[in-house]
Amino acid sequence: MNTLADSLGRRITYLRVSVVDSCNLRCVYCMPSKGIRFTKRTELMSPEEIGIIAKAASSLGTRVVRITGGEPLTRPDVADIASELSAIPAIEDIPLSTNGIFLKDHAWDLADAGVTRVNVSIDSLNPDRFREITRGGELSRVIEGVRTAADAGMRPVKINTVLMKGVNDRELVELARFALENSYTIRFIEMMPLSSNVSFQPGLFLPAALARREIERQFRLTPSTQAQRNGPAVYYDVDGYESKIGFITPLSGNFCERCNRVRITSKGKLRMCLFGDDMFDLLSVIRQGGGVEGVSAMLRECIRWKPDMHHLGIGRTSSATLEAMSQIGG
Repeated sequence: MNTLADSLGRRITYLRVSVVDSCNLRCVYCMPSKGIRFTKRTELMSPEEIGIIAKAASSLGTRVVRITGGEPLTRPDVADIASELSAIPAIEDIPLSTNGIFLKDHAWDLADAGVTRVNVSIDSLNPDRFREITRGGELSRVIEGVRTAADAGMRPVKINTVLMKGVNDRELVELARFALENSYTIRFIEMMPLSSNVSFQPGLFLPAALARREIERQFRLTPSTQAQRNGPAVYYDVDGYESKIGFITPLSGNFCERCNRVRITSKGKLRMCLFGDDMFDLLSVIRQGGGVEGVSAMLRECIRWKPDMHHLGIGRTSSATLEAMSQIGG
């Protein structure tokens, strides 16, 4: 059986594809309010080119392809991208990450095109605070989008919440209750340092252990055995509820030894680690006629460059090329 595995034996079964690096919001932990240059639409990968990369990866054992951004729903052909992926027999799961602003308008079309589930960013349930964090986002639109996605059958719905001390740390129980009572899974994520936030990230950093302690004042959490895979989140079952609570700890609890993923930028470059700077141009292989076989060969050759771990620290990023999370989708 063809498999894609790095020098440490980690099997790559998960591909994250950034279909656009621009975003309609400017979340404070993700990107600066201005100054970012986005890729021109004419330079982005086409749905067919994304399909070629996904076919190549699936021939080597990849089974999950996530559509991400930037904000993927700003691309008018995002449903075409999903259709391209869903036509690949070996791809079993096509999740999508979004800020949710446009989700209500696209949810049914995305579900029909093959998107299986969604992750939506909600960092506050206070509309004014949400607007401040996102620099202009409307919370009510996001919540409507989440509900529409669930109605369209994209489940499980996962809520992603970045932990920020002094910003949303007093809302953690409320956020957890919102997710649990609506049968959504929620993941609390430690804020990661980027070049655009490294000056204030230490002041906002909240360890996931402290967040869990606060949530356990209201809910009884038990380590889950059903949801643990090779992803970054550690999940807990919650007494009295069907959905789960997860914690992602890139700083306080490194999880690189179980990493099962690589990333493709919106320009078609293979990035081995979110916070590693090695990149390889798959799009050029395609545009020079390499096709699925050429991309497969390059994937096999490049996977040995996947680093053993990232080297993040509080107030210290380990990437010189990642200025904003929107460039690669987290």
